[in-house]
Amino acid sequence: MSIQVERTEFDEQLGYQYYVAFNSNGTFEEEEVHDRVPVEVAVSLCENGDLADFSFDLPKFCRSQAAREFLRESENARYVEPRVYVTMPGLSGDTVASAAGRLELDIAGRIIGMAILWSPIEASQAAGLDS
Repeated sequence: MSIQVERTEFDEQLGYQYYVAFNSNGTFEEEEVHDRVPVEVAVSLCENGDLADFSFDLPKFCRSQAAREFLRESENARYVEPRVYVTMPGLSGDTVASAAGRLELDIAGRIIGMAILWSPIEASQAAGLDS
């Protein structure tokens, strides 16, 4: 099973929003989401804004075999407790950054997706480049 990623067009106020589908059918169905959990995500981005790879620490209650069911089925996701590493085949990142993420769980407590919000504006302000 391959992980699916959707990206919005660049928004000057928000930056890029990504949605990563881990579930077996690769869908982005809002009605499947039962719970959302905030996480910090390290992202590697291509020059055009595509998501090349990312990683994040799993909250303790999401570390079970059952919660990681769809991650385990994916060929491009690896789990080294407590961190998940996901690479997108054929892409290599030009920029590494920190982004806000939100894991999405289904009613069975399985991780089915993740929303990621990254803004180059926030990154440049944090680095002091806007002065």
